[in-house]
Amino acid sequence: MMDEKVLSSKQIPLIKVKEMLKELAKEGELTYEQTLTLKYADKFSKIPRTKVDKLIEELMKIDGITDDLAIKIADLLPQNEEILGLIIGKNAKISNDELTKIVKLVKSFYIPEDEKSSKKKK
Repeated sequence: MMDEKVLSSKQIPLIKVKEMLKELAKEGELTYEQTLTLKYADKFSKIPRTKVDKLIEELMKIDGITDDLAIKIADLLPQNEEILGLIIGKNAKISNDELTKIVKLVKSFYIPEDEKSSKKKK
């Protein structure tokens, strides 16, 4: 077996992983791990690629948001400041106002089905 070395790594949104694996599947059979990853990406990527790209672009305009953090937020789509705080962590220098702004931004791109139905009832 050859020695393999990682030359570089870059975080990408889950929706892009899904697209890449679907393209790979057209070329031939996926490995077991690739199939599991595709199922995971299929289940948890909740918004289309165009929206993810736009959301990441908007998040990057906020002070303290790195590329990796923007991608993580776009993948997880936190719906409140508490969950967002857990994603960001203690070391980030992001104010409470910025947290609120980020949650509002995320909600402008994605509202879970259960919240959509409860808003219709009101």
